[in-house]
Amino acid sequence: MSVLCVCSYNRTRSVMMAALLEHHARELGAPVRVSSAGVRADGGLATVETLKLLSNLGIDLRGHRASPLTDERLDAADLVVTAEHDHVVTIAARRPDAFHRTFTLPELVDRARRVGGRLGGPVADWLDVLDEGRPAGFAYLDAGGSGHVGEIDDPTGLDRRTWHRVFDQVDDLTRTLAQALT
Repeated sequence: MSVLCVCSYNRTRSVMMAALLEHHARELGAPVRVSSAGVRADGGLATVETLKLLSNLGIDLRGHRASPLTDERLDAADLVVTAEHDHVVTIAARRPDAFHRTFTLPELVDRARRVGGRLGGPVADWLDVLDEGRPAGFAYLDAGGSGHVGEIDDPTGLDRRTWHRVFDQVDDLTRTLAQALT
């Protein structure tokens, strides 16, 4: 299974999401390939704070360079996990066929908790179940604005406490997602 993690610049949240999901999947022995991209990535390095927090778990991403989101990367992913509702909307506007397999990380984990994990079944079947009853089109746009779709805050430029809160949130959510993907 291939998972693409997406945020704005591919320097903080998607880097955390991809590294932590891969870390937790490996611990569980789940065959998950994880990559990351940014809707406005410019080739920059991962943020220093992201590198520090990941290094506490023995994850070294000093060589990371921000990668732009491309149609080829979307096509290659079985599942696309984003930080924000707006990222889902951007992807759906660009590639309507990708909407059914694109979720914010909190939205995906919430749905997986309700319907259960993949249990080794086909990814496409699990995604169909996850997508049932999910607002689409303008209803999805409204859901984000009303706070009905969970998001990962961007800690860039904020205090250390916020960084740790966001990192812990991503760590917990990716651990739960890794379990659901097995």
